[in-house]
Amino acid sequence: WSTPDVLFPGDTEGRGAAKNKPILLADGTLLAPSSRETEGLWRVFTDRSTDGGLTWSASDEVTMDRTLITGAGAIQPTLSESSPGHVHMLVRTSCGWICRSDSEDGGRTWSPLRKTSLPNNNSGIDLARDSQGRLLLALNPVGGNWAARTPLSLVASEDNGSTWHPVHELETETGEFSYPAVVAAPQGFAGTYTAKRETIIFWEADVQA
Repeated sequence: WSTPDVLFPGDTEGRGAAKNKPILLADGTLLAPSSRETEGLWRVFTDRSTDGGLTWSASDEVTMDRTLITGAGAIQPTLSESSPGHVHMLVRTSCGWICRSDSEDGGRTWSPLRKTSLPNNNSGIDLARDSQGRLLLALNPVGGNWAARTPLSLVASEDNGSTWHPVHELETETGEFSYPAVVAAPQGFAGTYTAKRETIIFWEADVQA
């Protein structure tokens, strides 16, 4: 391994907790989902690299209407690109719902966060897009700030996240099932999640529409 180097010289606020993967855009740009947790305020943004990860630049923080997104705010975005330069993020929030923002310039600027129809219990989410454009999202479909992190479910969308339908329950028993990760695989999707903070579970599936 090479000697570690600082990605963001002069940055005093840091990034994290960052749990979700960067994506490679159609034009070769690496786009990384980022967030900042400071006391009383969580904020989301993205980091872009056009040189294979050697240097990075941050977008502005995504605007939040604090009358809609109550509590600490939003963290841990997960990203997808629907067509060249058109990028979308879903985010974990403290307001009881997954929120969404969209970019038309490859993640340089973002629309204000808005609520989706998907409940969120202030727990991590992740999604992936397959070669046919279908989205698969792993989440705890439970509303309420810090509500129970069970069940853990998979939902899919064929219309770029406008509507979602359930496809599989990964876990339904009592306990915490959280921090999912999802990637597109040669035959469907694959992912991981934590089970009761004791073990990591791996799954793969050919998820049908």
